[in-house]
Amino acid sequence: MLELNKIYKGDCVSLIKEIDDDSIDLIILDPPYNTTNEVWDKYDTINKSFSSELFRVAKKSCSLYVWCGIGEKSQSLIRWFPIFSERWHFKDLITWKKRRGNGMKKGWLYTREELMWFVKNNKSFIWNGSHQYSNILREYSNYNYKLKNGKNARDYIKSPNKRITNIWDDISETSFNTTGYDSLIKKHFTPKPLKALQRIISLHTKENDLILDCFGGSGNTAIAATNLGRRFILIEKDDTFVSMANDRIKNYSLFL
Repeated sequence: MLELNKIYKGDCVSLIKEIDDDSIDLIILDPPYNTTNEVWDKYDTINKSFSSELFRVAKKSCSLYVWCGIGEKSQSLIRWFPIFSERWHFKDLITWKKRRGNGMKKGWLYTREELMWFVKNNKSFIWNGSHQYSNILREYSNYNYKLKNGKNARDYIKSPNKRITNIWDDISETSFNTTGYDSLIKKHFTPKPLKALQRIISLHTKENDLILDCFGGSGNTAIAATNLGRRFILIEKDDTFVSMANDRIKNYSLFL
């Protein structure tokens, strides 16, 4: 078994073979989408063998989240969905609505990124329901009506806040925290926001659970896990990003 709370430099296809069966509580993947001319973006590891290895190391209660794209430049969603759905049970597709866009002159402005959610076992996956609510209060006037059993619909509301939907429009691309902007994050091409990662981790794990990220990148998954009292294993093949992520983890208290 690989040592915990560490970022490993290497190929995830090889290193995942060193992880024990049924040991991982949550898997978060952010593979290259093959949308740029950068060398790192041409490396596609997603295949049936890799999916099977992920399935092997996952606990019965494990969820798998895979960042992906859909559009003319990125069709990773279309390529990867049949590979994962062969072994994993598909639950939902989340769209992250960004606040900045990019795109070609002839086409719609591209402001979305996709996130596939799978589970290993549809009857056993962890769902911490108390974390599924946003900071937006409900309009209780919409629930002032009687049900067939004679009770008021408002009596069945579990939280005064609205539930989070599968369209995430409340998360900015940049990583802000209580101490200001994290300058190190600028060095990575496609960092995923701490808020999105902590949302996933809070919903699907409990304290001290183990999270696997096979494309460690900026190290945000490790920061998010540490902030929430979870353990982690990160794998990253680029020397620069491994060094950067390790520096960030050493100073993780800056992100609390």
